Amino acid sequence: MSRTRDIIEEIAEVRGRRKSDFAMAELPSRLRKLEELFNSCDKSNKELIRYFPVGLIACVEGYFRLAIRQLIDKGEPYLTNSEKSAASIKIDFAVLRAVHGKQITVGELIGHTLPMSRLDHIEGVLSNLLGESFLQKLRTTTDRWSHEIRGLPLKAILEKPDEIYINVARTFELRHIICHELATAYPIDPDEIANCFESCVRFLRASDECISETLHPGAPLTQSEMNNISGQRWSEAKSQMVELVGEIRRKLRPERIPAFDESQAKWESFCDSWSKFDADECAGGTIWPTLFNSNRTKMTEDRIAELSNYLKFTKFW
Repeated sequence: MSRTRDIIEEIAEVRGRRKSDFAMAELPSRLRKLEELFNSCDKSNKELIRYFPVGLIACVEGYFRLAIRQLIDKGEPYLTNSEKSAASIKIDFAVLRAVHGKQITVGELIGHTLPMSRLDHIEGVLSNLLGESFLQKLRTTTDRWSHEIRGLPLKAILEKPDEIYINVARTFELRHIICHELATAYPIDPDEIANCFESCVRFLRASDECISETLHPGAPLTQSEMNNISGQRWSEAKSQMVELVGEIRRKLRPERIPAFDESQAKWESFCDSWSKFDADECAGGTIWPTLFNSNRTKMTEDRIAELSNYLKFTKFW
């Protein structure tokens, strides 16, 4: 089997081992459990604490692979900016077919294949995508929630960025030693692990805030705001769809209209049913309206594309 085919299957397997395709959704639960364990464990147990750099870098690597995918799949300018990072990827027919058939996305392919074993790897690819130094951008990244919701003074998340970058780079080094060497004579310093832990958490927090604001500038911060915004977006998409449906009905022969109306009604029923089914993963939660409306909006946008193509390419007589 070709290496290209391996990559396609690897991507599918990785996707199946997580709950979400969104970096911001996947990171918190894993990182929170790691923090809880680190805070409660016996720091004198050298064999135990040597594995925290492994878990931390797993969070860092996994987060950034998903973040890279989201940025590229968002479209321009990130898609064009990814050309340099994608230069080393070999594209053959199997990859083209997988992308065309929506088995994988361009962002998924690039995010999966790029090296992510050093801090400068992250700096390189994110700087290419953003069009500016990523680590420099993090220096001025602020916490909107603390300022806008909690009313705290606006300040950078990374108070000592140079120190944090050194510790994150060191965490990568420790992970490599622990994963790839027996290192039985290598001393493990609990204080160093603690510094690495705190720095990686802050680095991830700042990165998440920076990338979130890049993807969704000025996005609502409270669940109530998110629910309202998602409802507005759904209403706008539905209005656009209704206009297209009306335009098609006006051009159809009278005997074709009932069948078209029936198909559209069935599609709307399916859209609501599927959106509810998917959102019911969080049934009873305050996030449910956002999930429900977001699903309906995405499906409606796809339906708008279908109706637009039908209107464009169909000869009405």
